[in-house]
Amino acid sequence: MIKSNIVFSSLKRTYKVLPIHFRKKSVFAVFLLLINSILEVAGLASILPLLTIILKENIIHTNEKINFFYNFFDFTNDNLFIVFIAGIVVVIIIIKNIFSLIISRYQIAFSFSIMENFALRLHKLYYEKGFIYFKQNNSNFIMRDTFGIPQRFASSIVMGIINLLNEFIVLILILIGIVLYSPGALMIISFTMLPVFLISYKLTKNKIKKIGEEINEVVPELNRNLVESVFGYVDILISGTFDFFYNKIKNKIKPYTNLRVKRSVFNLAPTKIIESSMVLSIFVIIFYGLFFMPEKENLISLIGIYTLAAYRIMPSINRIAVALNRITENQYNFDVIEQLNIEKNFNNENNLKEINFNNEISLKNVNFKYPEAKENILTNFNLKIKKGEIIGIIGKSGRGKTTLMNILLGLLEINSGNLEIDNVKLDKNTVNDWQKKLAYVQQEVYLLDASFAENIAFGLDKKEIDYDKLKKVVKSAGLEDFVKQLQEGLYSNVGQRGSKLSGGQRQRIGIARALYFGAEVLFFDEATSSLDEETEKEITKSIEKLSEKNLTMIIIAHRESTLKSADRIIKI
Repeated sequence: MIKSNIVFSSLKRTYKVLPIHFRKKSVFAVFLLLINSILEVAGLASILPLLTIILKENIIHTNEKINFFYNFFDFTNDNLFIVFIAGIVVVIIIIKNIFSLIISRYQIAFSFSIMENFALRLHKLYYEKGFIYFKQNNSNFIMRDTFGIPQRFASSIVMGIINLLNEFIVLILILIGIVLYSPGALMIISFTMLPVFLISYKLTKNKIKKIGEEINEVVPELNRNLVESVFGYVDILISGTFDFFYNKIKNKIKPYTNLRVKRSVFNLAPTKIIESSMVLSIFVIIFYGLFFMPEKENLISLIGIYTLAAYRIMPSINRIAVALNRITENQYNFDVIEQLNIEKNFNNENNLKEINFNNEISLKNVNFKYPEAKENILTNFNLKIKKGEIIGIIGKSGRGKTTLMNILLGLLEINSGNLEIDNVKLDKNTVNDWQKKLAYVQQEVYLLDASFAENIAFGLDKKEIDYDKLKKVVKSAGLEDFVKQLQEGLYSNVGQRGSKLSGGQRQRIGIARALYFGAEVLFFDEATSSLDEETEKEITKSIEKLSEKNLTMIIIAHRESTLKSADRIIKI
């Protein structure tokens, strides 16, 4: 039964996915949790003497311990003594709350440091899945898994467990106190509140779990539709298809709204249920006191103590219920997080090897097909490319031009045959060093929402950019005149996805990027196919000028006229 319990199951699964240093920290977090729980109860217990003095007449002088403190501080007025005790209680509560905040900050920081660790490791792990995985899966689902899931895991599972354990310990300590004062009162609480809580949770836990899974599925779909409508603004406007895309968003946002409403109601329900059961408990205690307690004063004390306990019990049970709901709702997080148990060492530097390119690239009897394809894209394919050679590749769509380029880029792993650079086989140990020697200019050059400088020196911090080198490559790529016209020059922002630039300017940034990083091999994947004829000629001339730099170039083009500078043209 314990194994199937969602709390124990979540604790076990969480501990299993935690790195060793986090497991050690979790022991300290549990210790602090215990301290925090004791402080909470101590703060509550400090009110009891004050309550006793107020409720019980003449207790100051009849109770030996209270009278000792009364005389020790030399009080002569009962009201002043009560005010003094109340002041002490206030100070205790304030100190308790300060320590509680410090402990809570550590627990929250611990939780979100786990999020940080998991998010970064998942990001690496998803990169390790490779090029085909990224091509076959929607980016919204990948972003959900690499950031959204770790965030929800930290806030809902880890913090949920911490809050649940903290409140559970507080609740147990309070109940022990009630038992010491009146065992009968505990029996009343057990038979009025506990069954209501357990039954309500059992009835709703499967629904809550299902809601969490459904929200997890619908959010990426909704994001995808929103992204499509934003980036497709011009096409949607011109084609008059706004209603179609609007309805796609509407069809996803409606179920999302309904799910969020259901989730909010389920999270609010425990408060109302607990409040009702608490009132029922008070009714039963009054009934019990009237018929089984001979002195009314004892009944008043019992109600006072129960009311004080309820002041803390009710929030505790409510927080336990909310934590249980969040843990239950977010069980799907484990499916993603547990992938880290089989995490590979991405680009392990101990295994990486250097690869030199001085003579030729060689494809020998290469066979390749995509995982879900029935037939090979390339069969027994052979090709040799000499260093400094310009190779043009043309052919009809779907014949394998881009596939061939992706193999040469080291993005696709061939099924059989060999890809060799200077007779050294390209594999997982050499591919990283090989890719450092390459540059890739595709039809849609990927641009950051940043400056020209940052887009050309792609992946470098502003402080790391060599601006003398940058100016040279800008000139070589034919961007110099355009950049000079801009008010901020190389510091000018290119807009989201290069929205402030023409197609030709985006291509030139791609060329400048290749030159900046000193690439030995340049790949052009139909880089001019989306350009007008005049711009295409200009970009082609820029590519021809690159041939003077003794660079090896592989150019995919849809027209032979683009390949005037090619040494060889291969038709696929």
